[in-house]
Amino acid sequence: MISRWVCIVMMIGVVIEFGLGVGCLVLFPVGRPDQWLPTQNKGVYVAHAVLGALLTISALVIVLRVLDGSKFARLGARLGLGGIVLGAVGGTLAVSHPWRLTGLGLMLVGALVAFFGYVIPLADSAAREPAG
Repeated sequence: MISRWVCIVMMIGVVIEFGLGVGCLVLFPVGRPDQWLPTQNKGVYVAHAVLGALLTISALVIVLRVLDGSKFARLGARLGLGGIVLGAVGGTLAVSHPWRLTGLGLMLVGALVAFFGYVIPLADSAAREPAG
């Protein structure tokens, strides 16, 4: 079972990661040359990458911890990890100019999948709690 606070922290992390990604999109022109680290505004880009790596490690730990948990906990953890990995693949693709738009789309879909993946265990635990 994933505790509620873990799901909430992961959801907040995904939202912050998405916000940093939008910040990168605003700060860096889409037509920029292919490079891993841009020459300007490196702080936002590095924060986006570091938070993404921390979220990936955390999501992997969560998946390993819920192997014997409820069906909804396993589903939420797997969707969370899958969404984060999908976003990471999108980020890798976005470095290369011909794949940049595809990468941006994958990062968007990955953030949505990860966010709603962590909602599933919360909805399951809310359904199990007695009313009143």
